[in-house]
Amino acid sequence: MTKDDLRRALKAERRAVSQAEREKYDAALWEHLTRSRLYQDALNCMTYLAFSWEINTWPLVRQMWTDGKNVYVPVTKPGRKLIPTLLTPETKLVKAPFGMEEPQDSPEVDPAQLDLIIVPGLAFSPEGYRIGFGGGYYDRFLPKTQGVTVGVCYSQFVRGLPKDPWDIPVDYVLTELGFMQETNTF
Repeated sequence: MTKDDLRRALKAERRAVSQAEREKYDAALWEHLTRSRLYQDALNCMTYLAFSWEINTWPLVRQMWTDGKNVYVPVTKPGRKLIPTLLTPETKLVKAPFGMEEPQDSPEVDPAQLDLIIVPGLAFSPEGYRIGFGGGYYDRFLPKTQGVTVGVCYSQFVRGLPKDPWDIPVDYVLTELGFMQETNTF
């Protein structure tokens, strides 16, 4: 099965997760994260803004603001680049080419300044490799960061995955059951 075939199958599988299950899983996932030392020690945090059936990051964003964290979200640029951009409650959001919302006219931060990066994926391997949407944005972005990377997905989407030489694994995989890589301590 090619990565594109796998992406199509994973998208269909994720769409089949009920709204009630997603809400329950999302709440548990963010509870595990916000109780972790990884989160508590971080000041400059980057997360994606969910759209469609992705894991809902808005509760996490609101918790980060409540906890006094600087919240950054990715803005896509030509050349398949992700630029971490400040998100505040006052930030104006606009629809991006792929359908997600992005900040408009908001300050950028050097990726090396990020402490914690939440990484989306259709699925993750136990070793932290991911199948994303196929653009390679995060594989280009992650080598520029020094922060801790946390891939988020539901436990049913943690499985063995094909990997290419350019694939960059995340430091931790987090599901509604907790952190999957138990050898790391927080």
